[in-house]
Amino acid sequence: MGKIFSIPINPKLSETQFIEFISFCKTYKDYISDLYFTCRIPPFTQDAMGDIFTSEDDSQFMIDTALYIQKETGITVSATCNNISVRSTQENLDTWIKNFRPLYESGVRLCTLPFNHWLMTGQIEKEFPELEVRSSILMDTKTPSDVYNVISSGFNSVCIDRALMRDHDAIKTIVKIKRKKPFKLVLLANEGCLGKCPVMSEHYHYNNTRTSDSQYFNNPISRVSCPKWDFTNRAVALKTADIPAWKEDWDEFLEMGVDIFKMHGRENVGKIYETMSIIKNYAEGKEKLYNIDLGIDDKDAQKWRKIIKKCKFECWSCNYCDKKANAKLNSKATKVANLIVTSVNSDFKTDVPGLSSERVDKVLNELGKISNSYLEVGCLG
Repeated sequence: MGKIFSIPINPKLSETQFIEFISFCKTYKDYISDLYFTCRIPPFTQDAMGDIFTSEDDSQFMIDTALYIQKETGITVSATCNNISVRSTQENLDTWIKNFRPLYESGVRLCTLPFNHWLMTGQIEKEFPELEVRSSILMDTKTPSDVYNVISSGFNSVCIDRALMRDHDAIKTIVKIKRKKPFKLVLLANEGCLGKCPVMSEHYHYNNTRTSDSQYFNNPISRVSCPKWDFTNRAVALKTADIPAWKEDWDEFLEMGVDIFKMHGRENVGKIYETMSIIKNYAEGKEKLYNIDLGIDDKDAQKWRKIIKKCKFECWSCNYCDKKANAKLNSKATKVANLIVTSVNSDFKTDVPGLSSERVDKVLNELGKISNSYLEVGCLG
């Protein structure tokens, strides 16, 4: 099948993990199209993933690390500038060109950008004639017309919205555009987000505009999203925008015309190891690429795999996942999830000295109202 996986470089790996990652890349380089990394060059000083670099040297260190890996493995590295909240002005384009030039001169030949405007000016192609530019997932590219517009603007590859993994007909139509304008079609594969998440754009905006406050999932506002759904909806595994675990399902996308699977783990160590495991299992031809408990039996799982090829995440209409997962709210889990929500407005106060934050104190107090016992485990490092 060729080089079909775009995988991230994670800056949080320990020295041992980094060595393991380099070894992995060398072993499976025939399956890896590129290694993408967070590129914090002005005007992109923040990123949709939300992490904040702690010093001015961190951005250059990430670039140097990527170039080192490219030299060691021979795999193309890809600079990811992923923030749709940056204004797509002429001034910012000029700033980006100035700051990207050292990367280009050092051998970077692939990058991700989020603006049609910038490509349409022709400046990037003129300044960096050998550069391949990939569209950002933040551009919300969902229809054949969206894809055609992105390609017509000057992008070489397109990252389509993850929701299209459950709309095979749309993907087949998108692939027809290659007859007019050749390009690479990229599909997110294992990010783990709920299909058509109602707060995804707000989640990205929160992280893209973050300065010194907490990353999204460490902020109380996130309590109404994934942390709650994981407790209250037993159909979440069936509704997640991930490609099913069967290798056959991944191959079907390739046969339709998807060129690259963009894998997750840019700032999540657990996810990068999941990504590595998936690629290893794929290379070894295993029937299933990862383990997951769907909460349904094998017969229903096979039917589910067929249904989701065209369900388009229209869960309000289909309802198959909820029915098969028997997704009635578990009473105890629901109470726990609800107390997390209500704890923000709790009037609980204590004068007992301790290291727990006010928010954790409130959660524990609310938890105590519905449980006879609980255990809080923490440490001071």
